[in-house]
Amino acid sequence: MTNTSKARPETGSTRKSPKHQAKNPILGIGHTGKIPIELLKFDKHNPRLSTGNDYSVTDDISIISIYREIAALDELVLSICSNNYLDLEPLIVIGPDSGPFQVLEGNRRLAAIMVIKDVDLARRCKISVPQPVRTSVLESIKLILARRVEKIIDAEPYIRFKHIIGPYRWDAYIKARFVANWYKRERDNGIDIDQIARQIGDTNNTIRAYIASIFVLDQAEQENIFSISDRFNKGRFAFSHLYTALCRKEYQDYLGLEKGWNQNLSDCPIADGYISKLGQVLKLIYGSKNDGKAGLVASQNPDLANLGKCLANTSATSRLLAGDSLEKALAEIEGSRLFNETLIVASAKLSKVIDLLPRYEGDQSLLGTADEIYARADMIKSFMEKTAHKKNMK
Repeated sequence: MTNTSKARPETGSTRKSPKHQAKNPILGIGHTGKIPIELLKFDKHNPRLSTGNDYSVTDDISIISIYREIAALDELVLSICSNNYLDLEPLIVIGPDSGPFQVLEGNRRLAAIMVIKDVDLARRCKISVPQPVRTSVLESIKLILARRVEKIIDAEPYIRFKHIIGPYRWDAYIKARFVANWYKRERDNGIDIDQIARQIGDTNNTIRAYIASIFVLDQAEQENIFSISDRFNKGRFAFSHLYTALCRKEYQDYLGLEKGWNQNLSDCPIADGYISKLGQVLKLIYGSKNDGKAGLVASQNPDLANLGKCLANTSATSRLLAGDSLEKALAEIEGSRLFNETLIVASAKLSKVIDLLPRYEGDQSLLGTADEIYARADMIKSFMEKTAHKKNMK
C-alpha cells in the first residue's frame, strides 16, 4: 500500500457532546489523563509520513520502520531506556469513550514505547533496544499521558504550534501537505489563505505557493504523468525546487500559467493542453527512477534558473527532451545568442558602409567584396526564412 498523504478521514472522530458521553469514559473529551498503552494506535495519515517515498503503512511494523528511517527513532528509544519515559507533554488522541484511541500527535513517541515494551516487535522492526529493559522504564510506559479531542480539527492548534511555529518544525513538503489538507477541508467553511498564514505565522505568498504547488503535484499524480515516489533521488523530497520554479515566469509560460495564477486557487491548475508539459518539467527537475534518468536540478542555484532559460528556448528544450545534458542545452542558447548578436553587429557595419558610400572612389577590386556580401546576405536570409517556416509549422 502506498502512503498517498491525503487528509485524514473524519471517521475516527467522536462527535458526541460531553453530556452524551458514557458514564465512565476512559478519558473525557477535552480532558488530559493517563491511558494504557494497549489502547493507543497509530495515525496512518500522520503528516510526518508524507515524505514523498513509497512507504507501506498497512500495519504497526511498517509504520514503526518508517519512523526508524525518517525520525531517528533509535535515539528516542535509547533516551527512554536511559532516563525512563518523561511524561511531560500529553499525546493528542481521538476515539470512542472506551477506546481504542488514535494518536494524532505523538506517533514517534508511541513507536518508541511499543518497541521498548515488546522485544519481538523491536526485532522485527530492526530497532535496537538495550536489554534487559529496566523495571523502572517498563513502569514508566504502562500509562501514558494523553489529551482527548472530539474532532481532528481540534488537534491542529497543538500540531501547528509544535511542528510549524514551534521547536520541532517539519520540512517544507510536510508543512505544505498539512496546510493544503487544512485549506481543502475548511475552505467551504469560509477559511482563506490569509487566516491560515496568520495562524501559522507565515506570509500569505508563501502559504499560497505551498498550497498551489501541492495542487500541481496532486494533479500530476492523478493524471499519471509523475509520482514523487518515482523521483530519481531518494531521501528528502526537494519540494522547494517546485514551488520556486512555479514562481518563475519561464516555467509559468511553459506550463500555460498566467501571471498571478495562484491568486484563485484551483484543484487542477494546469490546463488540459499543458498536462504533458507538466510531466516533462517534473521529470526534468526530479528525474525518474523507472526511466533511469537523473533530474537536472542538483541545486536551485544555478540549475533551476538555467533549466528555466532552456524551457524558454525551443531548441534548448528539444535537446533536453532528447536526453542532452543541461550544459549542452545551455550551449544551444549561447549559440543562438551569439548568432543574434553577430547578425545585429553585421547589420550595423553595413549601415556604416551605406553612410560612407559617397566616399567610394571606384576601386573595381571592391566590387568582388560587394558580390560576396550580397551572396552571403541572400544565403542568411534564405536559411532564416526556411527555419522560421519549419518552426511555425510545428
